[in-house]
Amino acid sequence: MTHDSLQTSDDERRIDEEAALWFTRMHSQRISALETEQFKQWIAASPEHAKAYDAIAGLWRDFDHMPRPASTILPKEKRPFFRLWRPLGNTLAAFFIAAILFLPYSHLPSMLLNNMTLVATDTPKEVTLPDGSQLFLNRNTRIHVAYETPIRNLYLEQGNVYFKVKSNPYRPFIIQADNRRIQVVGTEFEVNKVAQQVAVNVSQGIVSFEDAASKQPVFLLAGDSAVSQSPNSPIARQHINPLDVARWRFGELIFVDKPLSEVLDELKNYSSINIELSPSQLAKSKISGRINTHQPEQFFQALPSLLPVQVVYRDKNNVLIIQNKKNK
Repeated sequence: MTHDSLQTSDDERRIDEEAALWFTRMHSQRISALETEQFKQWIAASPEHAKAYDAIAGLWRDFDHMPRPASTILPKEKRPFFRLWRPLGNTLAAFFIAAILFLPYSHLPSMLLNNMTLVATDTPKEVTLPDGSQLFLNRNTRIHVAYETPIRNLYLEQGNVYFKVKSNPYRPFIIQADNRRIQVVGTEFEVNKVAQQVAVNVSQGIVSFEDAASKQPVFLLAGDSAVSQSPNSPIARQHINPLDVARWRFGELIFVDKPLSEVLDELKNYSSINIELSPSQLAKSKISGRINTHQPEQFFQALPSLLPVQVVYRDKNNVLIIQNKKNK
């Protein structure tokens, strides 16, 4: 590839990213008169700008008119092709079962990764999909990949995934999670699903987050976090440090003004200790801090410095967290 072709590719990617950013700004309720004028100047600067913006706008219009699923129903898997080859059926079946059981996801044929369920149980997993997008699965996570030619569909059933999406403005990357829809073109972000709650944290780029009751998606930029408590609940939005997104990939859990109950839920992925709160209202107490996932027991040692509580070890597998009487 020549230097000129590389430069052209970089310019096209930059224009696509600028178009996506301007599309987000122009559909924000906070657009100012100055930004509107800057947008007009950007459009007038080059025919390629208008072309890229129209492509992004058309893409979103197309998917706004697509019917939303009534519920997150996984697509029916296609019949394995080896059933068509009866003489070799058993041999091929054994081969593919062995491949799925013993090969790491990164070594599976891309044909299988286009339509399969990825699972991480006791340890996180990293998966590269056929389009070059990377998925980082936290423990106790299950996600179904259902790539098609025009759309990159994924269905998050449970858990926590960090996505590094390969940019492709003409092939959207869509995640369904309990009737919530997250859509991107190319970016880096985290989606966390616990029971009915779905949270999105963005470290780079632009993410569209839509719940079942919304008529307009919420557009999130780097440093934005949004939570939907249930399919029909409104999306609550706040600002975060983008450098803190998905720190579990590096052995850390970072929490800022988070209810103790949510922190303890996350800690369950890294510790088998049973925890009891007394009184139960302690669960609503908000704390900020950092947990080393390789030494989760240190959290219990530090907790009395974060909250007016005592930590009592009944035995090595059971902990009682008691509110100090003088602070009741």
